[in-house]
Amino acid sequence: KVVRSMPNTPAQIGKGMTVWCATENLSTNERRKIEQVLSSFGKQVFVDDENFIDMSTSISGSGPAYIFMLMEAMIDAGVHMGFSRPTATTLVHQTLLGSTLYAMETGEHPVILRNSVTSPAGTTASAIYELENGKFRTVIKDAIWSCYRRSLEMGNKNSNVGPGRGYTKQEKIVIPVPRGEINPEDIQNNGK
Repeated sequence: KVVRSMPNTPAQIGKGMTVWCATENLSTNERRKIEQVLSSFGKQVFVDDENFIDMSTSISGSGPAYIFMLMEAMIDAGVHMGFSRPTATTLVHQTLLGSTLYAMETGEHPVILRNSVTSPAGTTASAIYELENGKFRTVIKDAIWSCYRRSLEMGNKNSNVGPGRGYTKQEKIVIPVPRGEINPEDIQNNGK
């Protein structure tokens, strides 16, 4: 009987996100107990395929670091504009918290919520233009894919997944190598 989980650091204050899976031989009662324990850290989501654990590492497991980096950049911009660091921090913390709670409560798609803040030719539109020019979405998505690939590598799994990669599903590549010398080019060119 095995349970594998990926929590995140907000679990330390009971606001975490834990994704977990288990072998099929766990009883219903054992699963309920695990749900109770993991729910004490915040929200828990059971997945029936262990492959989703590596995927969740890249979104919710490492996600707090992405949010903290965004938070840091926003706070620093506020300080550069002239706000005190405590005031800039309060503005950013409440903006992120309120925006997240609003998105969760309304259930609206993020594009609808973003558009509701963005007036044509307005201040938000100007900021969105800069984010789009800086490839904000692409950088975020590439970071998440990179994290996912690294998680696979650390588990000795095929990490050649994602956009522009040879494989779209997590598959383990087994390369039979005869004893003796190994030519790294042969390994790199395998399957191309």
